[in-house]
Amino acid sequence: MPRSIYVYLLALFFLIGSILFLSSFFLNSTTSKFEKQNSEIIFEANNISINLDFKESDLRLNLKSSMVNSLKEEKNLYVYQPRINLEGKEISMLFTSNKGKIAYGINTIHLEDNIKINGIANTKKIEGRAGPVEINLDKRKLFSDKINLFIEEYEISFNEITFEEEEMIFKGNPIYLKDKDGLKTNTSLIKLKSNGELIFPNKMNIE
Repeated sequence: MPRSIYVYLLALFFLIGSILFLSSFFLNSTTSKFEKQNSEIIFEANNISINLDFKESDLRLNLKSSMVNSLKEEKNLYVYQPRINLEGKEISMLFTSNKGKIAYGINTIHLEDNIKINGIANTKKIEGRAGPVEINLDKRKLFSDKINLFIEEYEISFNEITFEEEEMIFKGNPIYLKDKDGLKTNTSLIKLKSNGELIFPNKMNIE
């Protein structure tokens, strides 16, 4: 059964006899407040935890943030110091950044500024950094201008991850690969299978 992003406000907030309700989200918060700035009503909550699902996948995503706010008539939640835990059958990864945005109208998460990645994926330890990141929950993909990961003896620089049931697919234009001996090659696609095997194309271009 297809699943999409769902976040509902658990706490009910009263503002001039109204209840603020954000459909399609499930949001826990410890404190909240409303302010009026420049004729726009702003929702703000501290120390929140949001649970999200990838479409047609067993992957689960939990986002924790020190603060979240949203402008009236926007379908965005702005998060600060977010920590994203991505969990699945063979995946346990953590993404951190200084700030980000949940665009719940289009089921995407955007991370900016000092993005770090670490964890385990298909039995392999993964750690690295990335430029601004977009996570598309409908397409089960992660995009960035530059993702730099260390997996075993390899340093891999690429632009996109697709989360499939039995594998992760790395794509780039091109993907740059450097091994422990300093040999640099490039290609367009690398797969990380569920058993931990890294699959490279038969033909690799030497830098």
